[in-house]
Amino acid sequence: MYLRFVIPENDEESGREMGVFTAGGILNDSGQLYDYEIKIRKQILTWFTNNLEVPDVQASASNYYSKPNAISWFKSSASTHISKMREYIEILKAHDIHVTQLVTERPGKIVYEDEHQVAAIPFKDTFK
Repeated sequence: MYLRFVIPENDEESGREMGVFTAGGILNDSGQLYDYEIKIRKQILTWFTNNLEVPDVQASASNYYSKPNAISWFKSSASTHISKMREYIEILKAHDIHVTQLVTERPGKIVYEDEHQVAAIPFKDTFK
């Protein structure tokens, strides 16, 4: 089983619902976060930088499966990562941003996988 946390806003890059890291970045860049939230956000992002690989699935003319619309999903076994994500989500909730947890057995065509996550190009029938 795979989990993803999204907000009800479309992401221009993927054409799917926006992930919480992107939403948090928008809040931060627009100056809407309080100082203590900025500090917490940085701590959580640092933790993820140190504990989660960034899938190399950027667009490439030479690699058909390497696309910017690949979406990252946590494996359900990544309990520590999911817990940290829930901490991050609290910042969004404090700014009245609704976060939905998506759960699927079919994230799409998997183009990257490690112990904690997959990155997949969604199937046409995988969510909206």
